[in-house]
Amino acid sequence: MVILAISQRLSVYLTWRCIYILRIVPLAVHITALVYRRLLSRTGHGYPLWIPDPDENLPEAYHKDGINIGDVGLLTEDGGFDFLFNVHASGNAPVNSGAVPPDFYPLLASNDPHPIRKTSFIHKEKSSITSAHVIKKSIAMEGSADTVSMFGGGGFGFQFSTKKAQAAVLMLPDGAHRYVAKNRSIYEKYASENGIAWYQYANGTLGRGAPNGSLYLVTGCDKCRSWGTA
Repeated sequence: MVILAISQRLSVYLTWRCIYILRIVPLAVHITALVYRRLLSRTGHGYPLWIPDPDENLPEAYHKDGINIGDVGLLTEDGGFDFLFNVHASGNAPVNSGAVPPDFYPLLASNDPHPIRKTSFIHKEKSSITSAHVIKKSIAMEGSADTVSMFGGGGFGFQFSTKKAQAAVLMLPDGAHRYVAKNRSIYEKYASENGIAWYQYANGTLGRGAPNGSLYLVTGCDKCRSWGTA
């Protein structure tokens, strides 16, 4: 899949006492992320991120593990996750670095000595997740390039093809592990108690312009060391 690099434009509209700044998302990136999300959401593995990498400007502590259970953030138009803070860490913890809502208090773990269920290699090595009607075929790396997309290394590769106008592929060379919070109720209660403050912080302090229903509290995720998307 070819992604066109289109520079962003910043449109500024001046009115009496007001300045409105509109961020224009590059059209090709926006459409690609929408197609990828729509097609792979149907596979039942959660919300697929076209850009799973953390924001490079986030604290180093966040880059160590990436998205984690307890993260609060927004889904970006270009297919990423806009991390705001983690509810399990204290306000001054390295991952939050003091950037938390006023009167923030961390969510304490439940009495369960093992609150997170981990399933190693829920997705096996060299596995893939694809939209419907995509055919996967193992090939030698010197095989034909007349395909939708090819992934591989070390002398092997995979060819994906489809007759559909749109398709999505996530390749996992090293597989992926799944992490899920067992006690969903404590997150639901905590979110209901603090949701208004989170939106006030996101929209007031941070200026995100987040509409109702757009904040996410992560209670599970699949994580991998390497991937390829198309």
